[in-house]
Amino acid sequence: MHDDPLRQIFYHSRSTGRADLGAIMASSKRNNGIDGITGVLFHDGQSYLQVLEGPASSVATTYDRICADPRHTDITVISDQVIEDRDFAYWSMELRETGAPSDDATWRLRRRLERFSPDLHHYFFDGGGSPDAHRAHDRDGQGDEQQR
Repeated sequence: MHDDPLRQIFYHSRSTGRADLGAIMASSKRNNGIDGITGVLFHDGQSYLQVLEGPASSVATTYDRICADPRHTDITVISDQVIEDRDFAYWSMELRETGAPSDDATWRLRRRLERFSPDLHHYFFDGGGSPDAHRAHDRDGQGDEQQR
């Protein structure tokens, strides 16, 4: 029996413009398969939304690696919690981009974002607002997100 609980981190970050999504996805799928991480990465050309889930220690290591990656900036944790079941159990890492047809992974991401950050949900899925509204909300002490 493994004592490491399941952890899920949901974060938003800005792209620094140096993203090679093919390379990111190839290394993510390889590393995540080894580490027992599942999740989804949503990219709109300027920002990322990502859910990472798996053994708590593996999620922490993966998230720390992401925070050190120069392709991301302004990383903000939307949700960080212990979970009983994975939301994205079938994907070692799945990529979704703006304008792609909705599917189960997109629906799960939308539902999670709507729950934790209506401003970001509006920006990514309703075509309005700005991710900065979410950050301003957080800086005013109104949100429960953590920025790194």
